[in-house]
Amino acid sequence: MNVRVPLGTNGELKGFKPFFKEQRAWAQEQLAASLAGMTSREAAARRGRWENEKAELRRRGQLIDSRDALVTGGLCKVLEERGWNHDWDGIPQQARTSGRSCGSPESGWPEEVNVRLPVDLVNIVLAACWHTSRQARDELERWKARHPKARPTKPSRAQCDPAALAEYQELRSKLNHRGDVWREAVASGIRIARTARDSATGMG
Repeated sequence: MNVRVPLGTNGELKGFKPFFKEQRAWAQEQLAASLAGMTSREAAARRGRWENEKAELRRRGQLIDSRDALVTGGLCKVLEERGWNHDWDGIPQQARTSGRSCGSPESGWPEEVNVRLPVDLVNIVLAACWHTSRQARDELERWKARHPKARPTKPSRAQCDPAALAEYQELRSKLNHRGDVWREAVASGIRIARTARDSATGMG
């Protein structure tokens, strides 16, 4: 997944590389300690369980051994804060299409972050954005039908009166955009990683 982010984000993420390495070493130490005295069959089973345990630690922001883990932990935190970490009804295929969603800002972000996120978390974000934005999205479509020539994303030549433009802006503010959620997840993950790194080095 490619996430458009503010300037400087990639530089900050690169700065975590030594911390990622330390976290991977810690995970290896935990596994090695747990394998002591086991038979080869027991050790194989333990390694399998450890992979699942690491995945859960990453979601909780307790194992930040890669950029993917950093954003995964951040996304879990965002979903918890928004109250979105639960099952959602299904969504149409159009909710999964790439590109800008309805009413999203047209101004771009200067950098791009490429991450791999757990499929179940991605599905939650897509479903949550779709369902929580349904009413505003329908109202926005009706607004566009009433103002077919309007260009509200270009205020200098909106081609609609101020009242109509204000109505559009209000409706757009009620939409939840997946791009905003991805950016929030990156920012949240950076905060979590920064705190963990500083604590590990005695700076927190």
